[in-house]
Amino acid sequence: MKVITATDRKQQKQLLRSRKELYSAQHTFVDNNYYMLREIFSGKLSFTRGMAVYPLIVTDKGNVLCSGVAAYTEELPEYIQLCFFESLPVCGQAVELLMSEVEKLGRKHGCKKVVVGLSGHVNYGLGLLDSHFDEKNSFSSPGNPEYYNDYFRSFGCEEVKLNSYFTASLDDRLKRFGRLIAKLERSYEFRTFDRKRFDEYSRIYTDLNNACFSDHRYYYGRRYEDDREMLKTLFLFMKEDSLIFAFRDGKPVGFIMWYPDYNELAGAGEIFGTKHFFRNLFRGRSIRTAKVMEYGVIEEYRSSGLPIALISRVFDTLKKYGCDRVETSWILDENEDSNSFCKALCDTPYKRYVVYEKEIDK
Repeated sequence: MKVITATDRKQQKQLLRSRKELYSAQHTFVDNNYYMLREIFSGKLSFTRGMAVYPLIVTDKGNVLCSGVAAYTEELPEYIQLCFFESLPVCGQAVELLMSEVEKLGRKHGCKKVVVGLSGHVNYGLGLLDSHFDEKNSFSSPGNPEYYNDYFRSFGCEEVKLNSYFTASLDDRLKRFGRLIAKLERSYEFRTFDRKRFDEYSRIYTDLNNACFSDHRYYYGRRYEDDREMLKTLFLFMKEDSLIFAFRDGKPVGFIMWYPDYNELAGAGEIFGTKHFFRNLFRGRSIRTAKVMEYGVIEEYRSSGLPIALISRVFDTLKKYGCDRVETSWILDENEDSNSFCKALCDTPYKRYVVYEKEIDK
């Protein structure tokens, strides 16, 4: 058994092939990261420029037992990340060998901890699935078998908890906020993303993210080119009204992003890719579930109730697309404001996620 840094195309293809075979064999989850990994290996992605990236595989007699990508950025200097982890079952020794290699890389960069489940940046994913292991994952959400958690818990890692929320039907639950919403509609201007002014609106999105999430665990500042790249990909599927901005006196002060759960277009065990783009264009049925990915409001405007007006805009929009259910993205347990907001508006807490942190021995 040995750990290999997959620096050449042949080794990287071996990593991707093993990942494809694993998802196909599990026949439960959709792989939303396969093509992103290919782009990372190609060196074409903006957000990995300036980031040290180490694709890793652990093999035995030529067979891949587990894999992942170690990543380090000076923007998050405390951590070496283990991203995009995958493994066969009953491979504890292989995972231990992988973690040892990640820790060694962490010491090289002066890191204090390994963080497992952060995908380079929180905008690309955070956490491993820690419940509902028999359900297909929603678009851009983690999907993994339960035994992944057993591996990292066996190392005595610290656990950072997250959860999502679910709403089974669009109803009149916002009616009780009618007066507040009407007041906010008078006080704020709401605009959807304008693809004809893509760069301008992409920069607004970046500026709001950096202003709203500067104190969010694991967040670090985004560059304009990073979000432009990400939004270009998302808008292959998304409509302009999937990204809604709030303005006060001409100043952007908040936003909300949602999109249909595109994984409904994919079968369990599939890699999400080009064929699903065409299914999205020519689908004969509506996607039932909408995914509210993120919302942010600049601190001085949070007490106004602006998030209620943003979600009201989303609910009104969903009716045009036939979505009748809503799932949120992950929310850190420590994020009391967002959890309180979701508990007030959603039916129930839904899937649990977990991030693992492990101290690096000197």
